Amino acid sequence: MTHLIPTGKPIEARSQKVIPFSAKRVVEWIKRNLFNSWLDCVVTLALFSLLVLLLPKALDWLFFSATFEGTSRADCSPGAACWIPIRQYMDYYIYGPFPESEQWRVNSAFALGLFAFPLLFSQRIPQKWVVAYIFVLPVLLWLLLKGGFIFEDVSTSALGGLTLTFFLGIIAMCLSLPVSILLALGRRSQLPILRWACSGYIEIIRSIPVITFLFMASLVLQLFLPGGVSIDVLFRVLFVLIFVSAVYKAEIIRGAIQAIPKGQIEASYAMGCGYWKTMAYVVMPQALRNSVPALITNFIGLFKETTLVMILGLLEVMGAINATFHNAEWLGLHAEGPIIISAFFFIACFLIAQYGAYLERRIKRTKH
Repeated sequence: MTHLIPTGKPIEARSQKVIPFSAKRVVEWIKRNLFNSWLDCVVTLALFSLLVLLLPKALDWLFFSATFEGTSRADCSPGAACWIPIRQYMDYYIYGPFPESEQWRVNSAFALGLFAFPLLFSQRIPQKWVVAYIFVLPVLLWLLLKGGFIFEDVSTSALGGLTLTFFLGIIAMCLSLPVSILLALGRRSQLPILRWACSGYIEIIRSIPVITFLFMASLVLQLFLPGGVSIDVLFRVLFVLIFVSAVYKAEIIRGAIQAIPKGQIEASYAMGCGYWKTMAYVVMPQALRNSVPALITNFIGLFKETTLVMILGLLEVMGAINATFHNAEWLGLHAEGPIIISAFFFIACFLIAQYGAYLERRIKRTKH
């Protein structure tokens, strides 16, 4: 970016000084961060001793003495990890019991869902296209994974593994965002009835555990339906995840809206913009940008909460892995399953968090 001085000669923005990497900088960083005081020295040495003591044993159990090749429990080495079932059932963990001939539909759904992350917070794509994609994506995912129209119908029991986790997480994220915006605006409304209704809904929902709503949707709801009428359990679970997650997002967005200077809103009204235009073009773009870190954290929590559907008989990725290690042939392998589940969620959530940090840095740059 350039600026003109009165003479008309452009001057370039001053670039930041790049400090070359050196051993001296490393030593200074270690002294400053690890050995800055006597307490820091004690904690650093204690943790380092613990790593030296435990890390070789952990690596030996996980990798060096572990069994990766084989066909049965007899091939596993005693006293070390056995990764044979993980290798054997990897496709099941990803696709679940989804028909093998239709797995291209799952791959297409993964591609469409992952594209939502850069699109959702992009500043280059017109806002109307982003909103349209958010509303169309759940429909596309439902058609691809559940079927309908040109696709063969797939039963809910055929959805499982990472496919089901991804399906629930992405759809709940996309549809809970517009619901949360409406709840946030409703709680700030000047109409008392609307404000009380939204406030009451938010306070009630966030005071009750998610698992309670899942049980109610799975077991209690059916009691109030007429005889012969049934709602797909997947639809009920999605409904709970969407409207419970929207409550927490609504409070995030409401706080971001309140942080916007009132002068901007008053200026927009003075220029002839009505309430909805002011919200759409002045308030919400700023509020969503300011709430990116909290929304990313909320989505990480929502992504992990999809594992709760296992108690309803839906085998998402955690349920699929647990089912494998409850097989009679692999009974007794207690650690491998939780390790794989933990590693998967750590990697997925870490990547989402890093993408959120990248968005936050980019937003900060655009403000200066």
